[in-house]
Amino acid sequence: MHPKTIPAFIITAVCACFCTASLNAAELPQNIDAALSLIIKTAVYIEEAPKAEPKPNTNYVQGCRYAKPIPDIADDDTSYDYFFENSVFCGDSLMQGFQLYCQYVGNNFFNNPTFLASKSFSLKEALRPVTESSRHPYYQGQKMLIEEAIAAANAKRAFLLFGTNDMVGLTPEETKKEYNDLIYRIHKLSPDTKIYVIGATYIYSSGQKPGFTNENLRKFNDSMYEYCKGFDYLEFINIGDRLIGADDGLKAEYCSDSYVHMTIDGYRVWTKVLRAYAKDFLEIENTSD
Repeated sequence: MHPKTIPAFIITAVCACFCTASLNAAELPQNIDAALSLIIKTAVYIEEAPKAEPKPNTNYVQGCRYAKPIPDIADDDTSYDYFFENSVFCGDSLMQGFQLYCQYVGNNFFNNPTFLASKSFSLKEALRPVTESSRHPYYQGQKMLIEEAIAAANAKRAFLLFGTNDMVGLTPEETKKEYNDLIYRIHKLSPDTKIYVIGATYIYSSGQKPGFTNENLRKFNDSMYEYCKGFDYLEFINIGDRLIGADDGLKAEYCSDSYVHMTIDGYRVWTKVLRAYAKDFLEIENTSD
């Protein structure tokens, strides 16, 4: 398959995900880049920032001090994908983009996990009751609370990606409290489900706004990392630090809109980090046996 050609079933999936958009055949995305762009355009909380070259973040002592190496795992190495069997991935438009990427790659990618993702979804929205106008995702044709959908799926593992939309208007401390509330709800209904908090990814430096900064996102991630260490059913996965450049913001090659959304290459990094995590976990598990 040509790397820039998107199969018809993905176009169908995109249209299904964005049923509120009015599209005719001529407007359908013809490649994965265009499809990812469609996700961006349907976001409500995330506004597109004007394109500009990133500027060094002077809040940090030296550039790129937080960057971490990308795991050396081949794109087609599926040796540990069975780790993701019976998993759910929950989140906002960033997670929808990863869902689209998984469909694009195909071939039982990550053992076909369930996605509970919705455009402009947030922790605040997840904690609210389901209504006709709410942004809760659908599971088996029914709009559901995240914790109820995870329980209905009888998921072994739940991967959560939240915080970006909340941090537009809340402090790191307020966002962490909402995350704690959602995690509590999930664990209460699914005590045997392992929960993996994927740290919020960062902003293209020129797209930062008052309050919505990489510094605040890092404070939020640091607080969630510390929180996860206190519970045996929680793990924290750091993808964001593999995607930043010398200014500690999202690198241009991984950013599709000079703001927060990902390119295909960005999602390739996601895949490598998640597979490396699965590899390390399973090797430790096999050693302990």
